[in-house]
Amino acid sequence: MKEIKYTPEQIRDHKKSELMSDLIATSTVREEMWRYHPENPVKVDIIKEYNILIQIEKDITAELDELDN
Repeated sequence: MKEIKYTPEQIRDHKKSELMSDLIATSTVREEMWRYHPENPVKVDIIKEYNILIQIEKDITAELDELDN
């Protein structure tokens, strides 16, 4: 199998692309966490959100069960 050789510019561009992806992912997680942060004056009620997710999970499970019948 032929070895692929990359130029220094291609290596740099690839690394830059990876770092940009990491930055976007980190920013996304940070923004989501801020929604629940105690210092956020309009924070989301995590208990309420958790209970909503439990209900959504039950609804999806019920719908899957219906599809199996």
